[in-house]
Amino acid sequence: MVTEALPQTIGERLAGATVLLTGASGFVAKAVLAICLAELPGIAELRLLLRADDDAAAIHRLREEILSSSAFAAVDPRVAEAAIGGGRLRAFAYDLIAPAVGRTDADPLAGVDVAIHCAASVSFQQPLDEMLELNVIGTANLAAALVQASPDVRLVHVSTAYAAGIRTGLVLERPSGQGPAEPDLDIQAELGAARAWRLGLEAESRLPDHQHRFVRDARQEIGPAGAPAIGARAEQARRAWVFGELVERGRERARALGWTDAYTLSKSLGERALLAIPLTHLTIIRPSIVESALRTPYPGWLEGLKVADPIILAYASGMISRFPGNRSARLDLVPVDLVANACLAAAAHPPQASPRVINLASGSRNPLSIGEIAGLVTDYFRDRPLPDEDGLPIEVPDWRFSSSARALGAIDRGARGLRAARHLLDHVPVPRIDDVERRLHKEQRRLERLRLLADIYGPYVELDCMFDDRHARELLDALHPDDRVAFDFDTASIDWPSYVGDVHLPALRALVPAPRPPVARNLIRGAAIADGPPALAIFDVEGVVLDATVAHFYAWLRGRGMPAFDRTVWLACLAARVPGYLVADRRSRADFNRTFYQQYRGLPAGDLRDQAAAALSDFILPRLRHDAVRRIRAHRARGDRVVLVTGALDFLVEPLRHLADELIAARLTEHRGAFTGELAEPPLSADGRASLAARLAAEHQVDLAACHAYGDSISDLPLLELVGHPHAINPDFRLAREARRRRWPVLEWEVEPGAHNRPAARLEAPV
Repeated sequence: MVTEALPQTIGERLAGATVLLTGASGFVAKAVLAICLAELPGIAELRLLLRADDDAAAIHRLREEILSSSAFAAVDPRVAEAAIGGGRLRAFAYDLIAPAVGRTDADPLAGVDVAIHCAASVSFQQPLDEMLELNVIGTANLAAALVQASPDVRLVHVSTAYAAGIRTGLVLERPSGQGPAEPDLDIQAELGAARAWRLGLEAESRLPDHQHRFVRDARQEIGPAGAPAIGARAEQARRAWVFGELVERGRERARALGWTDAYTLSKSLGERALLAIPLTHLTIIRPSIVESALRTPYPGWLEGLKVADPIILAYASGMISRFPGNRSARLDLVPVDLVANACLAAAAHPPQASPRVINLASGSRNPLSIGEIAGLVTDYFRDRPLPDEDGLPIEVPDWRFSSSARALGAIDRGARGLRAARHLLDHVPVPRIDDVERRLHKEQRRLERLRLLADIYGPYVELDCMFDDRHARELLDALHPDDRVAFDFDTASIDWPSYVGDVHLPALRALVPAPRPPVARNLIRGAAIADGPPALAIFDVEGVVLDATVAHFYAWLRGRGMPAFDRTVWLACLAARVPGYLVADRRSRADFNRTFYQQYRGLPAGDLRDQAAAALSDFILPRLRHDAVRRIRAHRARGDRVVLVTGALDFLVEPLRHLADELIAARLTEHRGAFTGELAEPPLSADGRASLAARLAAEHQVDLAACHAYGDSISDLPLLELVGHPHAINPDFRLAREARRRRWPVLEWEVEPGAHNRPAARLEAPV
């Protein structure tokens, strides 16, 4: 009886081979590399192509960025280091788009037996020209160079199942351009058009209509920060608009041609580019949605959010309850380790004739519907809810699906309502405006996020197709029995409730940062001063050192000598003007100061200065923030030069001079013993304070990076941006938002209880 010989193992087939791997810093390629190091010791040489300035920098990336990943937790670091030192594991600086640039030494492609090409742009938010350059031109460059350097190379190219386009029914395992009813496309023409869009949009973005909108939006966000800051924010908005328009045009072009987005179009054109190159052994691996590992390197290994994950987390965070989708459609998932195993199996079993396409998908033999995964996600996050900002569990609703048109229509209606509300804030005074603006901002972020998710991922959850995987099954059947275990990529064996509920969702939840634990109030107030050499410490007085504004100073000064009834009536009249001041201050702190100080016009200067002698005990001390005083003393103790900057009048804040090395305040001009209502110098706010800080730093020969600044308002933004140690103290909403974006310390300082019992302090004028 003749016993049929067992096929060779993958290890035997790859023994002595030189294997080239691209994209090793990415998710799939890391999984491939980890398996090679752990399971395939017979590979003679592993070469990695990485973006780097030179080969030494590539080796540094290998050590610090790649091998440090948890994907290599099972790999002994000494083994990896020995592989690098012995030349078995090598890294080369290589640019796929311009492969000849910077290379003067030996060709890293020479003598390659197997190449596994994983490098790609996988972002759904990237312009089409950039996608085409890397995913099409870069892929073609690599393949052409490989054929020239190693004619018999076995190339495994990682594409995507969605390169087949938006289809229904069964999607065959055929390269792009060879499937039914696919458009004939000119790759260079598509790239040329995408590049032309960029040039056109750059010019269009500078036209007056757009510029006016960018400036208007910037002024709404940070108006009191001054013209330079508004200009800088408007330029950021212009660049973001160009980028967004490029992304949207790429998406629309792809969908017009029958693909979900620019990414899938670029992968499709990349396949076509490969077919034009005389490759002897070409395998195209087409995985569906790649998610966390099933088994290797450990169950749930995941780096970053993948295709389905942003939608899941948005639902778990309470952001969405309705989303575009078809409950009965398949959501085709495949664990990353199965993709890596399939790549190595294909490399060890190359096709002998025509290029081979392998769909690595689950929908045809082990389907998971949108409705089923929605139920699993709902059950999981009801049992293990995410915490909200206050650490309380988020209650997730039932997950509902609707058509794209209906979902996007609801989002757009909400966005229009928000724009109207924000416009109103800039023209009509609103009580507790910070709270209102915070709620509007939160809702705006929610709607923007929903719109983005619906635009990007909506087509994926509405596809009603399944991917033929006959070639994948044929490759599985060709494996040695031992490899069917060690290098398994059979998606039919996945237990979806176990994988989703016990493996993937816990891994995904682990990526969500835990909310910061509540910190004791005294710790918030007393955060330590950053180390560094003695420098400047610049404090805004109003809102930081004192819980008072220029309006409070004026109300106290003018009202203190009036009879009680007259003072009440006068304060009521002043309070009636406060809403107008609030609107003015939201637009420009400097303009507000000039307008407000007209209140002093014609008042006797000498009499007001005499009355101001009582300011320390009667007005300043009850409003003094003792945390600020302690911080000022700490700065002086460490040798810093403390500067107090205020928009209040000099004679009113004179009692504070002893706290600091320098006090810089506003001054009014006088004529014949009376104030004119005009400032002697331009109001010191916004970029004026930044310029002052720069001048003081130069005069005292200190580095601005070593300086500290404390502000409470968005008008302090230019100053805080300038120094190395910015601090937001009881910030208004707009400054608090900027501080969170930039990870600046946000401190809470208070006055002693009872300070707000005085009539002058009850004016609602946070200016």
